[in-house]
Amino acid sequence: MATFHPTFLYESLWDVGVAVLVIWAGARFALGHGRTFALYVAAYTVGRFWIEYLRIDEAQHFLGLRLNNWTSIVVFAGAVTYLVISARRHPGVEDISASDAQAGTPKEEKASA
Repeated sequence: MATFHPTFLYESLWDVGVAVLVIWAGARFALGHGRTFALYVAAYTVGRFWIEYLRIDEAQHFLGLRLNNWTSIVVFAGAVTYLVISARRHPGVEDISASDAQAGTPKEEKASA
């Protein structure tokens, strides 16, 4: 009898947890400038790394890890880098009304155009 893990179950539970985390963090920390999406990507890749590490099927390996694990590591590093740089350059959330005023076009005219 072969040993297996219900990876689809693990991943679906992880995805629900990531969704709760992203919703909570977006409301708690007022993430803006794409940081909510970057948080989702970072959290998802952590779970993806764990799930891929559990798998026992054949896959390409590089330096002792599955290629999918390396992909998760690279994407996680990119998402965290974006989170840090974006938080330093653009703290807070976007002010959409300010960008409309800077463009010199009232909102009503943009909506009718």
